[in-house]
Amino acid sequence: MKIYRIILFSVCLICLGCIPPKTTFYWGDYSSTLYELKKNPDDRTLDDHKKELLLIFDESDRLNLKVPPGLYAEYGYILLKDGHEIEGLEYLDKELSLYPESKVFIYRLKSEIARRKK
Repeated sequence: MKIYRIILFSVCLICLGCIPPKTTFYWGDYSSTLYELKKNPDDRTLDDHKKELLLIFDESDRLNLKVPPGLYAEYGYILLKDGHEIEGLEYLDKELSLYPESKVFIYRLKSEIARRKK
């Protein structure tokens, strides 16, 4: 009888060990598209990376997870470089509201943008 308890306990322990941990963030295919963008920087890889960022935003919202740190800022910066200033600043503000610890970086980026406009 004691051996059955040990086997049952072992099976339960194995089953519990197979449960994946709950994730805090949804990263999607971020690392692959970023790697491709850095390896082959062209319009196609940039578009693929922008699409992946938008997909991560949507999936994070759908799964009720936080957007990973830095992604709103990255997308906002890409938009600013593309000349979409209002939309880019909105994404920088989203980063700031979600991650207040990014305040120094976001303010510095915004001041650099304001300085270039002069």
